[in-house]
Amino acid sequence: MEKPQDYGSLLETVQMGNKSEYSYTIHKQTRGDTMATQDATQAITQQFINAIESGMVSGSWVRPWALGPNGFPTNATTGKQYTGTNAIMLLIAGGGEWATYKQWQSIGAQVRKGERSVKILRPIIKKDPAGLEDDRVIGFAAASVFSADQVEGYTAKEAEPKDFNDHAMAEAFVTATGADIRHTDNGNKGAYYVPSRDFIHMPSKSLFNGETEYYSTLLHELSHWTGHESRLDRELNTGRFGNEAYAFEELVAELASTFLCAHLGVHQGYQENHARYLKSWLKVLKDDSKALMTAASQAERAYKFLCAFGQKVVDNQETQAA
Repeated sequence: MEKPQDYGSLLETVQMGNKSEYSYTIHKQTRGDTMATQDATQAITQQFINAIESGMVSGSWVRPWALGPNGFPTNATTGKQYTGTNAIMLLIAGGGEWATYKQWQSIGAQVRKGERSVKILRPIIKKDPAGLEDDRVIGFAAASVFSADQVEGYTAKEAEPKDFNDHAMAEAFVTATGADIRHTDNGNKGAYYVPSRDFIHMPSKSLFNGETEYYSTLLHELSHWTGHESRLDRELNTGRFGNEAYAFEELVAELASTFLCAHLGVHQGYQENHARYLKSWLKVLKDDSKALMTAASQAERAYKFLCAFGQKVVDNQETQAA
């Protein structure tokens, strides 16, 4: 991996069992470095604006992590995926393979005594006895289903484990901030920052589509973390989901994360999914692409605030060496 433009070099990677500890240093920035950083962040912002205004950004933002280690809800006897409301209900319940009591029995499995079912909707289909008309759905009835974890005599299909290679520079950068970051295997809970309790929640690394998606998401939440009242105080508690204040903060965090990704070498700074995310929140701001430039100035402050933690690492190392 090439040395990131403004951060200097990785000092060491120390293996400790199955865990790696990372440390890094950054060069003290000169006036030329600062100007180069501003040019880079402005260029990335303008690239997003050009893409959105020209209509190049299509489709919706794609969630970059799976909702759980068990996979999308599927019927264990037919192999078909559940759809609509049923899929949502079973995703909330953990995903994976499901079937009714009788369906489990039909493949030699038995629901354990005392297990509770999840209610889904089963279509009621009217058939034409003469076969002259297509089958019609005339209503729905409740059906009780159980997951593969609730039965005996059946081994659930396991998803192929994903290889995940830690990005050493990004890991060191995040660790240096001291942010409280909590991981869980339940992707349904999402990725988010809680200002009132000052912690970041992240789905586990194994749920993400890849390293780029994981670090992009983590740096997005870390950018929100800079807005806490004890840091840059962007008044995070005033925004409610979907309103203009909330939308503007999402622009700030997403732009800041792209700046960080570019400089840490996670990716080059422009990604289609980043653009889709920005465009979705711009709609709340009446598609005013100028809002991106305003948000970019706040994003650059967040970016510089986080970079300062790297400088503290350097100062501490110099103090210890003295």
